[in-house]
This record gives sequence, structure tokens and C-alpha cells, in this order.
Amino acid sequence: MTKKIKILSTVLVFWIALFVAWEWWHSYPKVRITPSLKASTQNEGIDSIVNQAMSTYLLPGISVAVVKDDKVIYLNAFGFGNLETKDPLTVESKIVVASVSKIFTALGSATVFQGKEIDPKDPVSSLELGREVNSSFLTNLRLQDLLLHQSGIRDKNLSELIFSFSKSQNLNEWGWEFLEKPSIDEVDSVAFNYADSNFDLLGFLLSETGELNFGAQIHKNVLAPSGMANSEFVTSWPLEGNRITGYQKTFLWKRIEPKRISFSLFPSPSSGLITTTKDMSLALLHLLRAESGAYKKALEWLTLDDADVPAGFQKTQINGNRWIGHYGGQAGYSSLLFYSKETETGIFLFSNARDKEDFRIEIASQIISYISLN
Repeated sequence: MTKKIKILSTVLVFWIALFVAWEWWHSYPKVRITPSLKASTQNEGIDSIVNQAMSTYLLPGISVAVVKDDKVIYLNAFGFGNLETKDPLTVESKIVVASVSKIFTALGSATVFQGKEIDPKDPVSSLELGREVNSSFLTNLRLQDLLLHQSGIRDKNLSELIFSFSKSQNLNEWGWEFLEKPSIDEVDSVAFNYADSNFDLLGFLLSETGELNFGAQIHKNVLAPSGMANSEFVTSWPLEGNRITGYQKTFLWKRIEPKRISFSLFPSPSSGLITTTKDMSLALLHLLRAESGAYKKALEWLTLDDADVPAGFQKTQINGNRWIGHYGGQAGYSSLLFYSKETETGIFLFSNARDKEDFRIEIASQIISYISLN
């Protein structure tokens, strides 16, 4: 028995040592960037805040766009999109914004459904899908339930993901399968239950009821009108020539290692928008313009019963003011997009690092505080 314990202990120590060596070999050392000590301009002040954050939170790359009083007042990027190739991160680099994608799916859905005189309170069963579906829950499911995450729909659990043999699915194939056998916890519940499947199903419905597929609908009704020429919901990944990589902190060391992303759906209405920081600054301009922006009618359709936040958007408090937008976080990528009508300010922030320390909101708060004082 003692001999067996010694053998097992030796094997365990060997595997631990192997794991430690593997993690060290595949990770990147901490790189400290010395922030400027004195800023003579507002842009230099924001640069200093971002540089300090990169050092504090081990960020390989970060980009920021700030809009105020109907103009872009700050647009910059720092660090690397890929630590192995040393490709720099720029404001025109193709970036993964994860759940910030939901804002654009909501805006596109609002534009198309409004054009067809479909109301957010209308049941999904009233849509002309062109195909019979054996799903009784569609009768009680409303479009606003999907936008508000109050449909009872859930995402696949861990065991379902493990036994899922398909790495990725076409959105339309997934949609029809989902309608035949939906993943639902409580059909009659109106409780909030955040699930990507709500927006994936919304995107599927948009594709099936419109004249164009999902990607083309979003491009025509949201991206093109706001000038976002370098944005798209991708239909394959990774993109050719795009070597941007996400990262996360290692288990043991104060280092970072690659954390790659994969998409279960193509296109993915909930998280598949690939864009640029420059394009997101344009989106912020139109969101803040409200009455005169490209999203005016869509935002009106999404504002249910005079709600203070459009359906499909999140809200947060920054420095005592209410901000509207959305967080994004998936694999080794983190982002946020929020705007405040009270301060006529909007901010977009992206980093190819996994956020476990709330660095997105912390950096955003510091930048907004600095701007308000200068």
C-alpha cells in the first residue's frame, strides 16, 4: 500500500510540474509601461490613465473612444493585438466586442419589425416564418421578452455543451432546431434570465421575416447608415489575415496566456460583431444624437412604455450618472459601450484581455472623471 501511495504521489508531482512548466512556457511576462508623469493636454491625460491601467491589469492591448458634445474627442489604441507576432493594436484593428453585439441586433430588429408594423408586444407566432413549427411556447412568446431576457429561454448547460458534437452551426439551421425543441426553464415566467439564446433567436426571426439574411439586414439598417464600414457579423472565424488574440491571466504566475474565442453560431447575433474602435465611435455619435441620429426610429421602437432604457440595452451608474449601453466579455476579450444623455458623453473601451477585476468600468470611470474636470 505504501509503495502504491509513493507511486501515485510521484505521478501527481510529475503532472503538477508538467502543468507549471507548460503554463510558464506558453505565457508572457508582465510588461510594465511607464505612464507619463505630467500631461499638458486632455489627450495626454487620458493616455496616462490608459498606460497606467495596462501595467496594473496586465493588458496586452487596449483601445478607447470618447464622444462628447456631438464630436469624437478621443480615439487611441495602445499595446499589441498579438504578443507573439507583435502586431500593434490600432483604432482600425478588427476587434471582438462579444455581447456589445446585442445592441446592434436590437437596433436592426427594431428597424425591420417597425417597417413591417410589428410591435414589440406582438407574439412571435404572428410572424410569417414560412414554415410550420411544432412549438406551443411561440404563442405566448413576445419579441420584447427576447429583448428583455424575460422569455424563460436558457443557454445550453455544461453537460449539453460537452455532448454537443457540432462545433458551430448556421444560424438558420440552429433557429429551426431550437423552435422544434426549445431550451426553456420556465415558459410562463417573466423573471430576468440573461441568455445569449434570446438574441440568437431574435436574429433568426429577423432573418426569416426579412427579405435579406441576418448579416445583410444589420448592414443595411444599422451599420451602413451610421458609417460603420469596417463592421460585420462574421460568418467564419478567425478572419483571414486577422491575428488578434485574446489573453487571460495564468493560474500561478503574474503573467498572461492566450485565451482564444470560438463561436457556436455563424453569424452570432448575440456576440458575433467584429468591428473597429473607430467604427464604435461613430455608433456612439448616433446613439447620443437620438432625435437626429441614424438610430432615432429604432430607439423609439425599443423604448417600451416610456421605459428609461431601450430594450436590449443595459444600464449602469458611473460617477453618479446613469449610463446606457452594454458590456461585452467572452474568452480573452472584454469591452464596454455606454453613453449618458445627462452628460452628453459616450465611451467605448476594448481590451484583448479577460476581465475578472472589473477593469473595464474602473478605467472608464477614471477617464470620465478626468474629462469632467478638464
